[in-house]
Amino acid sequence: MIADVAGLFARGGPLARALPAFEPRPQQARMAQEVAAALSSGRHLLIEAGTGIGKSLAYLVPAILHATRDRSRPLEERRVVISTHTRALQEQLARKDLPFLERALEPAGISFRHALLMGSENYLCVQRLSELMLSGGDLLDPRLAEVAEALGRHARSAPTGLRSEIPFAVPEPIWTRVRRDRDICLGARGPFWEACLYRRDLARSRDADLLIVNHALFFLDLKSGGRILPPHSVVILDEAHRVEESVTAQLGFSVSDRALARLLEDLGERKRARRSRRPGRGPEEGEGGLFPGIVPRIEAAAKEFFADVHRLGSAAARGAGRPALEGPQGYGPVARVRAAGAVDDRLRAPLLELEAALEERAQKADPAEALALASLGARTRDLRERLTHFLEQRVPDAVYWVECAARRKGAALHAAPIEVAHVLRPRLFEDDRRVVLTSATLATGGSFAHVRRRLGIVSASEAILGSPYDFEKQALLYLPAAMPDPGADPDGFADGVVRECRLLLLASGGGAFVLFTSYALLRRVHEALASDEALRGLELFRHEPGLASSVLEQFRMTRKGVLLGTMTFWQGVDVPGDALRLVVITRLPFEVPGHPMAEARAEVIRARGGDPFLEDALPDAILTFRQGFGRLIRSHDDRGLVAVLDPRLRTRPYGEMFLESLPLCRRTEAIEEAERFLRGGGAAGRSLS
Repeated sequence: MIADVAGLFARGGPLARALPAFEPRPQQARMAQEVAAALSSGRHLLIEAGTGIGKSLAYLVPAILHATRDRSRPLEERRVVISTHTRALQEQLARKDLPFLERALEPAGISFRHALLMGSENYLCVQRLSELMLSGGDLLDPRLAEVAEALGRHARSAPTGLRSEIPFAVPEPIWTRVRRDRDICLGARGPFWEACLYRRDLARSRDADLLIVNHALFFLDLKSGGRILPPHSVVILDEAHRVEESVTAQLGFSVSDRALARLLEDLGERKRARRSRRPGRGPEEGEGGLFPGIVPRIEAAAKEFFADVHRLGSAAARGAGRPALEGPQGYGPVARVRAAGAVDDRLRAPLLELEAALEERAQKADPAEALALASLGARTRDLRERLTHFLEQRVPDAVYWVECAARRKGAALHAAPIEVAHVLRPRLFEDDRRVVLTSATLATGGSFAHVRRRLGIVSASEAILGSPYDFEKQALLYLPAAMPDPGADPDGFADGVVRECRLLLLASGGGAFVLFTSYALLRRVHEALASDEALRGLELFRHEPGLASSVLEQFRMTRKGVLLGTMTFWQGVDVPGDALRLVVITRLPFEVPGHPMAEARAEVIRARGGDPFLEDALPDAILTFRQGFGRLIRSHDDRGLVAVLDPRLRTRPYGEMFLESLPLCRRTEAIEEAERFLRGGGAAGRSLS
């Protein structure tokens, strides 16, 4: 297979004939051969493929050859699952790369079938649609009610549940109410499983040679013991630097006041809808609706319960002398819960009462309404069981913590495994599958030791392939000579960030990402830049929770855009060309100190005699740092400057490790040289043409 792969990527080969602009790239051909060798030998593979190699084609071609070489073998022995973290890469593979390879490989007698399973939020959910229609559809705006009814007709005959394939526009207020939601989805436990459009897509995927999924779905399948995805012999994990994050999310769980409010909202809609359908019954007569007394008791218990949680988190944060940790959903104080019984159990009893009431009423309802009632009952039970797992700390080797709302009395309870290696090793790396992990950033200091340790990989081949881009000609790294230390002088550091950003943006005229590790600093810098008269000609975009995609699209439309973003924009964002010519990394991306997850991992590492900073915090930060740097140069024609404003690169011993992780490029500490470069002239720019 290795020889076949080499021929397909050769000058004058099938790929070159199908794509006139195709240029053989040594790194791409080598990666394809490394993947082919791993699939042939049955070994796992860790391969870092620098930006611009064309890694998608490099693993797709050997994957196709593996899946189609011997069709006499059962499909489950040949099928390849390709998992990505982002939707953009999923769509690129399914809509662009694989159709191209179908055309390119057909003359060589190679054909294959492929299927796509998108993230759950892209699918119409029959469960949620039915609950909406039966419970509160008559309360909707008439125009939205018509859309909901049309969705019902579509769902009965739809070949797929994807939103992109619905033949009419679905307004966002409706879509957010009817799209599949992992926090609500009951799967096979619910009454709508047989009618589930997502399940139907899963069933169709069983005929595919190659199946494109996302990490969330892949690791949910792993968690379920392989009951979701069809059997397969190979899995290729692209964007593999996000694997641990995805596994942690799937193995953990959360319970929040917002999740409970959503359930009660649906119950309230049922109450109001039923009341409105009964002539002669006024609001006072119908008060309590379907469940008189139960819902008010839950609301009262929830208010007291989450107020207790909020007090617990706030007190713990004050006791530790720790500032509020602000997250993307507006949460503030964070506190670890080390033992069961830290919060009074006042919420489970009324939830259990509601379950019983829903079950009783479902038994008396007509078949259609009984399904919606059963679904609501299952949701109630699921929420109660999560609450039980948290309060009694039933999940072994997990860390438990509470997260308090910053501007209200709400809170969320979280649990997650401290380490995922003990789960992945037996379920993924020690079964019969071959696993390929690839990303532009997997190694630290030229070693895969960190990712091996964190993911539980014992035996695997390794390869590090550098980028084909000429960073010495295309990029300049600016490290300002005088910046206050962010830990010792946070206010002075913030003022320095504003000052440096102002000078750099004036020189670049926009086309900039400014990357932050905290929303607090982002807001402070945004406020200062937005009020600066000298920057009025630029378009400032501030990343807000849930609006990353729309903000990015707006940024791409203008040459004078400045996007201020948090971790969402450090990785997986591709803006080639002149639209992005400046990347400012405000602070080294160390995990927030004192977060329960980081704290728990540190305890485990110390217990086995290790150094948490060297084994955990530092390698993680370096990988994220490399991702941030990688936003700048995305093509051979790109040219730009990366500014790192954190002085610890120069003042701390570990700073050199960050710098050594980057591609070889020129550096400067002089703002004047950085400005000349951004303006396209001066000493820094003369050698770049």
